[in-house]
Amino acid sequence: MEVYFERAIANVVRHGDTDIFPFPIENHVFFDCKDKAVALLKDMHGSFAHWMANYPPAHETAISPVGYTGFRWATQLDPLWNLYFLALVLSIADAIEARRIPSSETNVFSYRYKWDQENCTMYDPTSNWRTFMEASLRRAESSKYVIACDISEFYSRLGHHRLDNALAHLELQNDVPWRIKEFLSNYSNTNSFGLPVGGPAARLLSELVLDQVDQLLKLESIPFCRFSDDFHLFAESTEDAFAKLLFLTDKLQRTQGLQLQKAKTRIMSSAEFVATSPIRLDDHDAPAVDPTKIGLQEKARSLLRFSLRFDPYSPTAEEDYERLKTEIEKHDIIGLLQSELSKSRIHVALARKIVATIRYLSPQQRDEATLSIIHNSDLLFPIFASVMNVIKQLFLELSNATQEIVIERILFLIQSGSHIFRVELNLAYAIRVLAYMPSPKVQETLARLYNSPSYTPLIRRDIILAMARWRAWPWLSDRRPSFRSMSQAERRAFIIASFKLKDEGKHWRSHLKGEFSPFEKLIQDWTASKSGQPDWNVPL
Repeated sequence: MEVYFERAIANVVRHGDTDIFPFPIENHVFFDCKDKAVALLKDMHGSFAHWMANYPPAHETAISPVGYTGFRWATQLDPLWNLYFLALVLSIADAIEARRIPSSETNVFSYRYKWDQENCTMYDPTSNWRTFMEASLRRAESSKYVIACDISEFYSRLGHHRLDNALAHLELQNDVPWRIKEFLSNYSNTNSFGLPVGGPAARLLSELVLDQVDQLLKLESIPFCRFSDDFHLFAESTEDAFAKLLFLTDKLQRTQGLQLQKAKTRIMSSAEFVATSPIRLDDHDAPAVDPTKIGLQEKARSLLRFSLRFDPYSPTAEEDYERLKTEIEKHDIIGLLQSELSKSRIHVALARKIVATIRYLSPQQRDEATLSIIHNSDLLFPIFASVMNVIKQLFLELSNATQEIVIERILFLIQSGSHIFRVELNLAYAIRVLAYMPSPKVQETLARLYNSPSYTPLIRRDIILAMARWRAWPWLSDRRPSFRSMSQAERRAFIIASFKLKDEGKHWRSHLKGEFSPFEKLIQDWTASKSGQPDWNVPL
């Protein structure tokens, strides 16, 4: 298993544990203490029942916005247990991929396993949502009708018994399926359904479960394309379309206990499907056009097609970054942003892409764009977490005046009880921006938030770390007696923060170190090694 522990650590350190939550500070520990983290994982594997009984996973859940009024539950898995869960899935990933319909048949495009050692990625980058849409458009051109549908509440409704059955059919000669089952039972509080949203391990397991439906569609010679929970079926008449839709509905219910979303299920002509597609083959295949010489609408479509992928670990990272900046300058980002902010509702994908490009703009444009997005927080509610994340990344590059306006705006929204920060995920990202400005007003606001019973350990953990960054020892010292009643996430954060309490923290750790879990001892050792470095501060 050691190779899979190393792969899990490499993947999480490089790409994060989820695409929903802020990265936990433990990722820094895994990066700096890889060998010690592997040793912990090996001990977990050898003493699985002991760890599950004495150091069980402690996950954090939060509501994640989907549009303006829709929400879904998301989970940030316990950092160490997330590594173990991912390693278990990586150890059987080849067997799962071999079981699925081959990618060469261009039916299933989601999460095709292909480990890339150089980039530490799990999935084939050439098989993605765009290639799924392109294949669907090609098939639509040779069909008369298209059925577009997706599964309702897929991850939260996916049954563990169905997953157990699918794992059993892999005929593995080990107990990995049992370990996965035990982990998921803990995750779902012993409910027999539900996978965590946002992480790579759950994605591959969900694909294994849906493979049965894929195979049944193939056996019936029903032409289809699928990406995750989205299906496109192709038919020659309305009667044929209804028959195929009924077949899919029946198989999802009977084999998996899943249902299609009624509001999103449509039978349409191929012409309508092509006309309303988010992408078009003629756009993709057309000769490259200079974005500086086209209209705003075409610039928006050009930006959506443009890849912002940048690898800071590449040996040519500096040249790649400058090349990316040059290309972005051609897209009139400020014009696109102003156009989007003039609407009553944003185009979520386009707005997220525009916001992501702000960090590559010139200093003056960067400030201008930052002020625009922070003053349009209500309009940008569906992507506000992305807004905060981008502002955090470029905060130190903003002018002092812009920094102060950003902080004041965030504080106003918090203190006025804005609905934006009733979503904890948004608040979690905002706290990481506030951590750059240790003013008395910011400290007072975070202290009040910490004491509020409304907030979960997700928020309190980051407040402890922010206070540690500021060396706010009076507040940290006051929290010390409540250590034993803290959540696991808060405990790890406070162990890190205790190094800002100087002798008080040293004596406290000496007194309580016998109560620390093996993971907490690793956190202590990591912080001890870092705190001796003169320029080091708590990362957040």
